[in-house]
Amino acid sequence: MVNSGPTTSTNGRPSLGTLVSGITAELRSLVRGEIELAKAELRASLQAATAGGAMLAVAAVVLGMVWLLVTWAAVYGLVEGADLPVWASFLIVAGVYLVIAIVLGVIGVYRLKRARGPQIAVAEMQRTKQIVESIPPNTPPVPETVRVPPAYPF
Repeated sequence: MVNSGPTTSTNGRPSLGTLVSGITAELRSLVRGEIELAKAELRASLQAATAGGAMLAVAAVVLGMVWLLVTWAAVYGLVEGADLPVWASFLIVAGVYLVIAIVLGVIGVYRLKRARGPQIAVAEMQRTKQIVESIPPNTPPVPETVRVPPAYPF
């Protein structure tokens, strides 16, 4: 950087130009430092979020295995406790799961049917439309012969 003016005034203090350029350099340095701090915080936050997401994925896989083991335990519990054949125990457990799935499906369909769109927003839009339509126009309509042709779409 070329310095075109004096760095100090006649009384030994720094000149206004020197002060302004010093402040500008300090501000630039401060902004860069804050940007680097934000980047470092985001990197650390992203690493923590990635680790948390990976742990949730592993937990979901382990939970799936637990579900399978509980299912097998229920089947063999019926084999031992009720003295049923293995195939009948599997059918009973599968039937219980089927009933649970049907109940959840019916409840889900019921809730979806009850879901409504944005009724309040639609009502407000209709109200606004009525208000706008009730306002008399300020200018008379332009005759067809005077109208400008539509613009070409290019």
